[in-house]
Amino acid sequence: MACNKQEATSSPATEAGVVQASKPATPSAPFTGALTGERVMGSKGLVHPFDAWADAQAKLEGQMGKATLVKDDKKFLWGVAQGDDCWYVEVDKQPNGTVGAVQDPMKVSKGGPIMNWDDCLSAAGVRKEAAEDPNAAGPPAAGKAITVLELRDGATKARSKWSKAKVTVRGLYMSTTNLESNGVPMANVSITAAKADLKNVVTCDLADAKTAPAKMMQYDPITVSGTVDVKDMLTGGGDRVVDVGLRDCSIIPAKK
Repeated sequence: MACNKQEATSSPATEAGVVQASKPATPSAPFTGALTGERVMGSKGLVHPFDAWADAQAKLEGQMGKATLVKDDKKFLWGVAQGDDCWYVEVDKQPNGTVGAVQDPMKVSKGGPIMNWDDCLSAAGVRKEAAEDPNAAGPPAAGKAITVLELRDGATKARSKWSKAKVTVRGLYMSTTNLESNGVPMANVSITAAKADLKNVVTCDLADAKTAPAKMMQYDPITVSGTVDVKDMLTGGGDRVVDVGLRDCSIIPAKK
């Protein structure tokens, strides 16, 4: 990541014999012209962490107009793209009505840092989440098992219906990956739709690492239950794809 965010600042002390520049007056109305890279870059230093949000927002809008992207009323972004170049800035709003982190405005270009390029295109409105299919079905009734293909297809087409849903999925066991985070053991199980099918694989993050299969062979049938987790991912080429997985998983024992 090439982002540079200010987390805290303090007011500069007045030195004897030095006349400090007065702060610009708070704009009375937002800028309504076309946003440019120059205006985005010119927003540097307008606001700082702990400033009153209402005043800070007025200054930012006076410079760049209304935010081009707002996430959950917490993250405000201004972005503009032109050809293979993109300019953006991000300012966070804290619950107490003050400014949080402030990212320095930056220019990124295609082929540069992937995450910054993606964030900038999103802020500029060039790259958006794929539109959902309003006719796509949601998850099945609790307890009804679905296939890996049904999970991936449904969650990709109608993520808002499937995200965080509890589902039961059947497929073929691929492998187990054991991890450790802050001394806590973790494990996830990879499940495929068919033998040698590497395109249709979902990862099941086990709720309890101790339940990871010890004797299961690759391509053995497996059934799991878990919570659907849908995420936007970036490929090495900078393309955005939807990744579907399961968290808080448990393996359902095979019936004898």
